[in-house]
Amino acid sequence: MKILALAVAISCTIFSSLPAGAESDPLPNSGTYFITSMSSDEALQPAAASAGQNVLLYEYNKSGMQKWTIDRKLDPKTKKPTNRYTIKLAGENGELNFEPHPVADMSAILGADKSVMVLESGEAGTLIKSVAKNGDALYVYPQPPMNAEARFGPNDGSTKFRWKFTLAD
Repeated sequence: MKILALAVAISCTIFSSLPAGAESDPLPNSGTYFITSMSSDEALQPAAASAGQNVLLYEYNKSGMQKWTIDRKLDPKTKKPTNRYTIKLAGENGELNFEPHPVADMSAILGADKSVMVLESGEAGTLIKSVAKNGDALYVYPQPPMNAEARFGPNDGSTKFRWKFTLAD
Protein backbone atom coordinates (compact mmCIF):
# COMPACT_ATOMS: atom_id res chain seq x y z
CA MET A 1 0.00 0.00 0.00
CA LYS A 2 2.84 2.40 0.86
CA ILE A 3 4.51 1.66 -2.48
CA LEU A 4 1.29 2.46 -4.36
CA ALA A 5 0.88 5.74 -2.47
CA LEU A 6 4.51 6.64 -3.21
CA ALA A 7 4.02 5.87 -6.93
CA VAL A 8 0.90 8.07 -7.08
CA ALA A 9 2.72 10.91 -5.30
CA ILE A 10 5.68 10.71 -7.72
CA SER A 11 3.33 10.62 -10.75
CA CYS A 12 1.42 13.67 -9.51
CA THR A 13 4.68 15.55 -8.95
CA ILE A 14 5.98 14.72 -12.45
CA PHE A 15 2.74 15.67 -14.23
CA SER A 16 2.27 18.90 -12.29
CA SER A 17 5.79 20.03 -13.23
CA LEU A 18 5.25 19.56 -16.97
CA PRO A 19 4.79 22.73 -19.05
CA ALA A 20 1.39 23.58 -20.44
CA GLY A 21 0.60 21.36 -23.40
CA ALA A 22 -0.14 22.18 -26.99
CA GLU A 23 -3.77 22.61 -26.01
CA SER A 24 -3.17 26.31 -25.32
CA ASP A 25 -4.99 28.48 -27.84
CA PRO A 26 -2.57 30.03 -30.41
CA LEU A 27 -5.20 32.37 -31.89
CA PRO A 28 -5.42 36.00 -30.78
CA ASN A 29 -8.20 37.12 -28.45
CA SER A 30 -10.32 40.22 -28.99
CA GLY A 31 -8.23 43.38 -28.79
CA THR A 32 -6.19 45.87 -30.79
CA TYR A 33 -3.34 44.50 -32.91
CA PHE A 34 -0.83 45.32 -35.59
CA ILE A 35 -1.11 42.81 -38.46
CA THR A 36 2.15 42.24 -40.34
CA SER A 37 3.09 40.03 -43.27
CA MET A 38 5.40 37.11 -42.52
CA SER A 39 6.91 37.49 -46.02
CA SER A 40 7.73 41.20 -45.94
CA ASP A 41 7.45 42.39 -42.30
CA GLU A 42 5.19 45.19 -43.56
CA ALA A 43 1.93 46.12 -41.82
CA LEU A 44 -1.64 46.33 -43.09
CA GLN A 45 -2.68 49.97 -43.42
CA PRO A 46 -5.49 51.61 -45.41
CA ALA A 47 -4.64 54.35 -47.90
CA ALA A 48 -6.87 56.66 -45.81
CA ALA A 49 -9.29 56.36 -42.89
CA SER A 50 -12.48 56.40 -44.94
CA ALA A 51 -14.87 53.86 -46.45
CA GLY A 52 -13.87 52.36 -49.80
CA GLN A 53 -10.11 52.77 -49.26
CA ASN A 54 -7.80 49.94 -50.31
CA VAL A 55 -5.73 48.25 -47.62
CA LEU A 56 -2.06 48.22 -48.59
CA LEU A 57 1.18 47.17 -46.94
CA TYR A 58 3.44 49.86 -45.51
CA GLU A 59 6.64 49.86 -43.49
CA TYR A 60 5.76 48.63 -40.01
CA ASN A 61 6.03 51.72 -37.81
CA LYS A 62 3.26 51.12 -35.22
CA SER A 63 1.26 54.15 -36.38
CA GLY A 64 -2.39 54.59 -35.46
CA MET A 65 -3.40 53.74 -39.05
CA GLN A 66 -1.77 50.32 -38.60
CA LYS A 67 -3.89 49.40 -35.55
CA TRP A 68 -6.76 46.95 -36.07
CA THR A 69 -9.45 45.98 -33.58
CA ILE A 70 -10.33 42.31 -33.85
CA ASP A 71 -13.45 40.81 -32.30
CA ARG A 72 -13.31 37.08 -31.63
CA LYS A 73 -16.69 35.39 -31.90
CA LEU A 74 -18.03 33.00 -29.26
CA ASP A 75 -19.82 29.75 -30.02
CA PRO A 76 -23.48 30.42 -29.11
CA LYS A 77 -23.94 26.97 -27.54
CA THR A 78 -20.67 26.40 -25.67
CA LYS A 79 -19.78 30.09 -25.11
CA LYS A 80 -16.16 29.17 -25.99
CA PRO A 81 -14.02 31.28 -28.37
CA THR A 82 -14.11 30.23 -32.03
CA ASN A 83 -11.71 30.85 -34.91
CA ARG A 84 -14.11 33.43 -36.42
CA TYR A 85 -13.40 37.16 -36.20
CA THR A 86 -14.40 40.55 -37.47
CA ILE A 87 -11.63 43.08 -38.09
CA LYS A 88 -11.96 46.86 -38.24
CA LEU A 89 -9.66 49.85 -38.22
CA ALA A 90 -9.04 50.90 -34.61
CA GLY A 91 -10.20 54.32 -33.54
CA GLU A 92 -13.36 56.26 -32.91
CA ASN A 93 -15.06 55.49 -36.23
CA GLY A 94 -16.44 51.98 -35.70
CA GLU A 95 -17.75 51.68 -39.26
CA LEU A 96 -14.44 51.05 -41.07
CA ASN A 97 -14.50 47.27 -41.37
CA PHE A 98 -11.86 45.13 -43.08
CA GLU A 99 -13.48 43.22 -45.96
CA PRO A 100 -12.78 41.84 -49.44
CA HIS A 101 -13.79 44.13 -52.29
CA PRO A 102 -16.59 42.59 -54.39
CA VAL A 103 -14.61 43.08 -57.64
CA ALA A 104 -12.63 40.36 -59.41
CA ASP A 105 -9.18 41.18 -57.96
CA MET A 106 -10.62 40.83 -54.42
CA SER A 107 -8.41 43.50 -52.87
CA ALA A 108 -8.94 44.23 -49.19
CA ILE A 109 -10.82 47.46 -48.45
CA LEU A 110 -12.44 49.40 -45.64
CA GLY A 111 -16.20 49.09 -45.83
CA ALA A 112 -19.42 49.40 -43.88
CA ASP A 113 -20.16 45.65 -43.75
CA LYS A 114 -18.79 43.46 -40.97
CA SER A 115 -17.09 40.65 -42.86
CA VAL A 116 -16.31 37.43 -40.96
CA MET A 117 -12.78 36.04 -41.21
CA VAL A 118 -11.55 32.63 -40.10
CA LEU A 119 -8.07 32.54 -38.58
CA GLU A 120 -5.92 29.41 -38.78
CA SER A 121 -2.69 29.36 -36.81
CA GLY A 122 0.39 27.49 -37.98
CA GLU A 123 4.15 27.40 -37.42
CA ALA A 124 4.76 29.86 -40.28
CA GLY A 125 2.12 32.38 -39.11
CA THR A 126 -1.64 32.81 -39.27
CA LEU A 127 -3.94 32.46 -42.29
CA ILE A 128 -6.76 35.00 -42.59
CA LYS A 129 -9.58 33.45 -44.63
CA SER A 130 -12.72 35.23 -45.82
CA VAL A 131 -16.05 33.51 -45.17
CA ALA A 132 -17.69 35.75 -47.82
CA LYS A 133 -15.13 34.59 -50.41
CA ASN A 134 -15.57 30.89 -49.57
CA GLY A 135 -12.27 30.52 -47.73
CA ASP A 136 -9.98 32.53 -50.00
CA ALA A 137 -7.07 33.75 -47.91
CA LEU A 138 -5.49 37.18 -47.49
CA TYR A 139 -2.12 37.52 -49.22
CA VAL A 140 0.50 40.09 -50.25
CA TYR A 141 0.17 41.18 -53.88
CA PRO A 142 3.36 43.06 -54.90
CA GLN A 143 3.02 45.87 -57.44
CA PRO A 144 6.36 47.69 -57.66
CA PRO A 145 7.14 50.55 -57.44
CA MET A 146 3.90 51.12 -55.49
CA ASN A 147 3.04 49.59 -52.12
CA ALA A 148 1.92 45.98 -52.17
CA GLU A 149 -1.83 45.36 -51.94
CA ALA A 150 -3.61 43.02 -49.56
CA ARG A 151 -5.82 40.69 -51.64
CA PHE A 152 -7.81 37.51 -51.18
CA GLY A 153 -7.19 34.38 -53.25
CA PRO A 154 -6.53 30.62 -53.14
CA ASN A 155 -3.82 29.73 -50.61
CA ASP A 156 -0.71 28.33 -52.32
CA GLY A 157 1.06 27.57 -49.02
CA SER A 158 3.67 30.33 -49.39
CA THR A 159 4.61 32.87 -46.72
CA LYS A 160 2.81 35.63 -48.63
CA PHE A 161 -0.40 34.15 -47.12
CA ARG A 162 0.91 34.19 -43.52
CA TRP A 163 0.35 36.99 -40.99
CA LYS A 164 1.51 37.91 -37.51
CA PHE A 165 -0.73 39.57 -34.90
CA THR A 166 1.16 41.81 -32.44
CA LEU A 167 -0.79 43.25 -29.52
CA ALA A 168 -0.81 47.06 -29.67
CA ASP A 169 0.20 48.89 -26.50
